[in-house]
Amino acid sequence: MKASILLAASAWGLVPMVGVGATPGSQELAPLHVESFLTPPGGGTVLVALRGEGVAALLAGDLLVSERPILDQTVGRVKFASGHLKVAKVDGARALATIQTDGSAAAAGVLGKFNKVMAGDAVRPVAMTITATLAITPEVTIDYNTLFVDPNAGAVALEMSGSGREALAAAVESMGSVRSSMVAVEGYTDPTGDSEANQVESYERAMTAKRFLVENLGFDPERVKAFGMGEQEPIDTSNLAGSVERNRRIVIKVISGAQ
Repeated sequence: MKASILLAASAWGLVPMVGVGATPGSQELAPLHVESFLTPPGGGTVLVALRGEGVAALLAGDLLVSERPILDQTVGRVKFASGHLKVAKVDGARALATIQTDGSAAAAGVLGKFNKVMAGDAVRPVAMTITATLAITPEVTIDYNTLFVDPNAGAVALEMSGSGREALAAAVESMGSVRSSMVAVEGYTDPTGDSEANQVESYERAMTAKRFLVENLGFDPERVKAFGMGEQEPIDTSNLAGSVERNRRIVIKVISGAQ
């Protein structure tokens, strides 16, 4: 049974968790959960009501994954995706979302008939946008090849090279005095491969850059936010030589007026 649990988690692209902490690949977001289901009068698309502190950070169009933890005696808590959601509306302390994917055969192997989105499921972002109402001031873009030791080895090769650390420090210095500002660190991949794996990789690389800013350059960890943008917003869709490298990048943005 333990083997089947781990296999199902792998099929969904999820990661076993031991103890309490952030799921690798997740965005930074306050707690959020599925509260209830709403059926419009006369029928129509069923909406999922979301509650929690994280509602304040959501925007219409954000993509979310709902998860349910299962306790395994060997690895601890394992989270299984019960479905994927898309935010339709944010209304005060509640957000409404549509169900994009409800359950899976892999999750059914462990969760049985309860493998679908249910009230009480935890929710985290798959892809989030930065609100357009914030004024974005100067930004810098650095490609993965410049920053990381071996950016072609996948998400497990997250070590920054010596020249990459120097390049990141110089890039941030070129932006002026930013330590008192809110800084967004965005990771992007090229569009090849699995989209969720790309999102995980982009987030983990953004987190590596964030840690460098905090641990080596003295940035306030509360004012540096990491985002995994995955294959969104490609800057080169030509498919010509070099386009892959241009799309695989880290973008540092200073967000003015952020609370």
